[in-house]
Amino acid sequence: MLRYLTGKTMLRVLSSLLIGGGALLLSGSVAYYAYAMYAQSQLATFEEESLRAGWAPIAATSQEPATVIAAAAELAPSREQAVDVQPFLQPKPGAFLIRIPDIGVDSQIVELATKYDEKGELVWDTPKHAVGHHKGTANPGEIGNVVLSGHISSPISQEGNVFSQLPKLQPGAQVQLQTAQGTYIYTAVGRQVVEPTAVEVMDPTDSPTLTLITCYPDFIYTHRLVVTAELVEFLPWTSDEQGDPSP
Repeated sequence: MLRYLTGKTMLRVLSSLLIGGGALLLSGSVAYYAYAMYAQSQLATFEEESLRAGWAPIAATSQEPATVIAAAAELAPSREQAVDVQPFLQPKPGAFLIRIPDIGVDSQIVELATKYDEKGELVWDTPKHAVGHHKGTANPGEIGNVVLSGHISSPISQEGNVFSQLPKLQPGAQVQLQTAQGTYIYTAVGRQVVEPTAVEVMDPTDSPTLTLITCYPDFIYTHRLVVTAELVEFLPWTSDEQGDPSP
């Protein structure tokens, strides 16, 4: 068929293909630029929207000796009862499941090793199709910072989007962490957006704290969304319930 086409016809066909491809590339670039501008506006208004929603500012983490008695008193059934600080000082098993009912999160938790980039600097590590517990951070029920991270989206690498709805989480939302001993319940209290290099949000804290991390804004991934939660309740397994399902 091609041999019957004149040189001018072939040139017109080629020109049409080039113009069509250029237009498609241009429209994609415009769409990406428009979304990038939208993402930047999200970053610019993040703090204002957080205050309007009732999020508390996140205080700087502390590496001072843990305020064990004060933290235990928060979880004591009655302020008149004696506070037993020993449970907070004893090592606890890690969590194997996270549930956040308000945003539909129901995911396995896997252990993450510390990750360094080619420059030898500590960088964020995120698991595929699951939520990751950062090695070296606290376990549920311990004084300290339980640090969990997950993807907000991964259209190219297809690594999951377990925290896709984390930006929609509201203050006071319940976060449940299941362990071999029972379920620890945390309440979301604060959030912030930080640079990817701000690994200090993973530092130890002086009370039982949970930190959730994902990329932000979606599809741009220039920053990290950090949500913090406080431990409010522990529900031990009953005799007819099953704990850790792992063999």
